[in-house]
Amino acid sequence: MSKRLYLSLNRSGDIQKVIRQLETEKYSLNKKAERLIYRLADKGIQTAKANAGQYGAYILFTKEVHGTDNGAEGLLIATDGIKLIKEWYTDKNLTQKRSYEVSPLLLAEFGSGWLATLQNWNLPGVGQGTMPNSYGHAFDPDGWYWYDVAGVKHHSKGEKPTYPMHAAMVAMLMEIESTAREVFKG
Repeated sequence: MSKRLYLSLNRSGDIQKVIRQLETEKYSLNKKAERLIYRLADKGIQTAKANAGQYGAYILFTKEVHGTDNGAEGLLIATDGIKLIKEWYTDKNLTQKRSYEVSPLLLAEFGSGWLATLQNWNLPGVGQGTMPNSYGHAFDPDGWYWYDVAGVKHHSKGEKPTYPMHAAMVAMLMEIESTAREVFKG
């Protein structure tokens, strides 16, 4: 992608002509950078949706791309479409009801309970046992029992994370070189 600009110091107007050519080239490069960011963000959204697991219907994945003076910048954004209310009973007589509001995005990305510890990310304040009103079983490798609102007894060791945003980041990183070659070749 090399371009040559010829400048004659003896002809008037040549400097202005080269300046205009450089400005046009800068504009073209900035637009290509913007297109690169859009394509990578689209790949990230596609990958995040594919890795959101059972909570994907409750998570919104969007992008923001902005041109700058020297290229472009972008954000891949994940937000909760809604918060989920988890409800359960701690006794078979269905008298001790517990509930909490939970972020589907956080459950998808970091999981909960013992299954969340298997990922070994070692992020303080995230994952195992960090749900509001935790009741002490998050660190139990044997899990815990709970009753749903219909009175059916269940066993759980938590929820395994599906890492939608981490997967999106990895996918975008893997695509940078090939996508840049496509976008900047012309």
